[in-house]
Amino acid sequence: MARDHVVAIVGRPNVGKSSLFNRLVGKRDAIVEDTPGVTRDRHYGRCNWAGRSFILIDTGGYLPSSEELFDVAIKEQVEIAIEQADMILFVADAHTGITSLDQQLAKRLRQYKKPIHVIVNKVDDQRFDNEVYNFYQLGLGEPIAISAMSGRSSGDMLDILVADLEETNVAEDEGQIKLAVIGKENVGKSSFVNRLIGENRNIVTEVAGTTRDSNDTLFKDHGDTFVLIDTAGLKRKTKVKENILFYSQLRTIQSLERSEVVIYIVDAMEKITKQDQRLLNEIVEKQKGLLIVINKWDLIEDKTDKLFRDYMLDIKDRLPFLKYIPIITMSVKENQRVRKVIDLSRAIYHKRRDRIKTAKLNDLFLPIIKAKRPPTVGGKEIKINYISQVESNPPVVAFFCNDPKQLASHYKRFLENTFYKEFDYEGVPVKFVYRRKNAEREDERA
Repeated sequence: MARDHVVAIVGRPNVGKSSLFNRLVGKRDAIVEDTPGVTRDRHYGRCNWAGRSFILIDTGGYLPSSEELFDVAIKEQVEIAIEQADMILFVADAHTGITSLDQQLAKRLRQYKKPIHVIVNKVDDQRFDNEVYNFYQLGLGEPIAISAMSGRSSGDMLDILVADLEETNVAEDEGQIKLAVIGKENVGKSSFVNRLIGENRNIVTEVAGTTRDSNDTLFKDHGDTFVLIDTAGLKRKTKVKENILFYSQLRTIQSLERSEVVIYIVDAMEKITKQDQRLLNEIVEKQKGLLIVINKWDLIEDKTDKLFRDYMLDIKDRLPFLKYIPIITMSVKENQRVRKVIDLSRAIYHKRRDRIKTAKLNDLFLPIIKAKRPPTVGGKEIKINYISQVESNPPVVAFFCNDPKQLASHYKRFLENTFYKEFDYEGVPVKFVYRRKNAEREDERA
């Protein structure tokens, strides 16, 4: 399985970077990080084209010589994105031609040994086609002419980008259990990794965001090889503290994309935040295996089973999409239940790759469906004919019926709850689809 690539959009102000981002990703799929401070909103998103997908980052306007704090922050943000990206889209403006700022940025980009494409934007019609050839002067290869606003030639551009990414594709090692350790700053991610592998390979202090080593950690346990993807902190010096957060967010996205199981660590002394909620929702949407770990449980006084149940119910009441996600307590400091975290992660990994036989699914579901039939619609009986797991890693379970569009949403929830009740898939987000009998791809998402 190959990891998803990261593509950064860079350029001077007002060349249409955000228009290109919205054209490729769409506002619905964008993730906006509104962080207080001097830096602009951070935009991340996923672009899908020709069966391939990649992560897209939109950055601010690059002004390398400005000493204004806002511009310094943007410059740092752009350079972080460039360093982390697998490919760079250098956006320029066909109307203004090459400017001194374009030349400065091109000189900076030539230092990087990674694919760079000059995207000449605002080529809205044939009048500007001849202007594109001037951008060869930047020394970054053949320019690509597009109009982000109208979409002109955007498909041709994507064909080129996807083909280029395919050539640089690096396959991940199969058979390794890839765990992403994710959570807010100072919840104990690096302490957990260090406790687990028994060596101090990361710097761990009480200061938030102090992890420094970005290398994956490999270790063997009971015959399985684990890869711990620890979200590393920023190595380069930065004048703007918000850019440390920008880097951390980017690293989290990359770690999430590479992982199969996510260990999401929260602090027992803190409430679940909107940031946690957004990340957890994204993990479930991507169908990653998930285990929520409440660290620093040793700091809680008067620990009782009821206290833990109340804590867990509070999370699941506020975040109902976590209904079938396991939550356990842990104390890295006291070495309590660290072992259990790995054992549960292993079980989730293997279950995510399992495939349930069609006969087993039908033997279970058909009698239940017969006893509790779907509600009729306008006098029409909705019949579910059979059930099959059509994919694994991640799992997809399909219910085939005579009219999937008329199947009531509450009945779908009943079927899905029944699945989790009868099969041990806790921690494994399953996608349920509803298809017309004998139709290949006519489905309705739950």
